[in-house]
Amino acid sequence: MLFTEELKSLLKDSNTKLKEKYESQSNLSKDKLKQLISSKIGKFINLTQLNDLELKKFSKDRVIVGVDGSVNTQGKIYPHYITLLQALAKSTDRKQSGVIRQQIFSPLIEDDKRNIIKKLSIANNQEGEDNRVYAQEVAGKIKSSLLASLEVLVAKDSILKWNPTLIMMDGSLTRYQNQAEKEWEELVEIALNRDVIIVGVIEEIGTHDLSLTLGDENDFPTNMKDMYDRELMFGLLDLGEMMIFDNVKDGLKKSFARISNDPGVIGIDLLKEQEDSLELVSNLIYSLTPKDGRGIPIWLDIVDEEVRISNKMMEMIIDNYLDPSLKQRLFYSKRSDRVY
Repeated sequence: MLFTEELKSLLKDSNTKLKEKYESQSNLSKDKLKQLISSKIGKFINLTQLNDLELKKFSKDRVIVGVDGSVNTQGKIYPHYITLLQALAKSTDRKQSGVIRQQIFSPLIEDDKRNIIKKLSIANNQEGEDNRVYAQEVAGKIKSSLLASLEVLVAKDSILKWNPTLIMMDGSLTRYQNQAEKEWEELVEIALNRDVIIVGVIEEIGTHDLSLTLGDENDFPTNMKDMYDRELMFGLLDLGEMMIFDNVKDGLKKSFARISNDPGVIGIDLLKEQEDSLELVSNLIYSLTPKDGRGIPIWLDIVDEEVRISNKMMEMIIDNYLDPSLKQRLFYSKRSDRVY
């Protein structure tokens, strides 16, 4: 990379513009923003960490399960790639082996190709000529849906195998609702029937709910009206503090919490049928999260590490189970031959 004077100037200019937006004197103070949120959106509460006796009482001698998924791809350009997807449900009982499901996806495999063509046709019949959908986009959505389905299926498997008291899903429950609708409905039904709490723990918050709701308020600055929830909530909560939305959205009770020294918040989703357990579940998550970490329960980090498909692992799998001639012909990137 060439670090030129022009690049330095561009970076300084970007820094100035961002500071003007996020550190403007016209922006609301922390207390004023909290007052607005309390009056229009939700309430603030303080969480407490559970002691050993409270943890045991919560678990009812049942395990807690963490669920996460991972994806890795060999090849760069559509349709010349092959993707491995896998999901893992892992119990806090270390003597139990995890539940895992895996899937292979490639636009070059006939079944996957037909699925892409089918969904592409449906999408383009629904969109106008100016909003044409392309095969690459459809294939990406299929991969996302496959991973969501695998995660929901291992969560369901874990209920049948262990009957846990709680399942922690890595990410918003909205994702599973939208991308794995049929499997999600089956999971919710069996979870409610067996008194298994399902919670989504969201590390990267991408919602825009706060400013959309507060945007019509006269005392909400114009400068803040396009800010995302992540930006507005950054540094707003104290350690152990939580903001709970008053309304149920899409069948889910949603909240933000700060459960580590990191000034950013995480999201916590719960089924509306289980919303009475939100504070207790959040106390549990707070108890399982390292204070000096990034705000994610340690058990989800353990599951993430175990399920992750590294580039080295993907390369080894392809080398061992795919003919070298096929790899070279279909998935090998000439960029890897560069000498720099």
